[in-house]
Amino acid sequence: MSSGCFRWGWLPLAALLTLGLAAQAPTQPRGLEINAFQRALPAPGDTVPATARIQYPQALAWDTQTREIHAKDGEQSVDFRFALTNAWTNAVTITGTKTSCGCTVARLPETPWLIQPGKGGEISGTMNLQGKVGTIVKTVTVSTDVGSILLNVKVHIAPADPGRMRSADRQRNLAVAAADRQAVFRGECASCHVAPTVGKRGAELYATACGICHDAENKATMVPTLRELKHPTDRAFWMQWIRNGKLNSLMPAFDLKQGGILDEDQMASLADHLDSAAFKTGRSATPAKTPQP
Repeated sequence: MSSGCFRWGWLPLAALLTLGLAAQAPTQPRGLEINAFQRALPAPGDTVPATARIQYPQALAWDTQTREIHAKDGEQSVDFRFALTNAWTNAVTITGTKTSCGCTVARLPETPWLIQPGKGGEISGTMNLQGKVGTIVKTVTVSTDVGSILLNVKVHIAPADPGRMRSADRQRNLAVAAADRQAVFRGECASCHVAPTVGKRGAELYATACGICHDAENKATMVPTLRELKHPTDRAFWMQWIRNGKLNSLMPAFDLKQGGILDEDQMASLADHLDSAAFKTGRSATPAKTPQP
């Protein structure tokens, strides 16, 4: 026996089987990647034993197994798709999908989905982005009769611009304020309308308590610019508005005694600032009209 035959004679049977089966593995379609878990497929026409089916996930070729998405500013959800082709000589059945989180939903064209050799299609889905920031990775497990495939959905979410309110958030806040004008001082709103006012007086208090709405670049259309009012004002005018606000409007009462956030000293300092020459530059000096709450 030659040395070459001797070596082959001692080659493990498992290795011979692997070499034979690997020669019959499917050809990878152009532009698609075979699953990285490389194991030989059975010969064409062979029946795959139930106990061995997990060995053949590369029967399906995918355009990618990690879909990367850069969410646009303000997007509440993103859609994703994975394209696949049956690269095997036998039909493959996708029996279902499972996502790693309830915020992500994957959809099959039909369930179960029978894919003939050379055929394919898309698995689509949606990820909910509400309350998420940074880079989020969710997985989609695709179960088939020849194994399971793990797909990744990687979404990059830019942090919200604190100086810019999203349209959906604005509409929600307007609805809340219309139902209860004092709601601006509670819950989520408190971080913007309460915390910044603590310990402030005069001009600083105006910026955090009044200017946040009245001087905002994208303020609601019904919110006036206080420096551009068309009627005269005085200290009593401003004190009335600060203390009581206006019923059936978005203007809250700032007085602590009415569910507001300012004490007497703060309200007085704010009225003094609003009535100051610096604030009233270019405004009429005629007597003011005291508003009716």
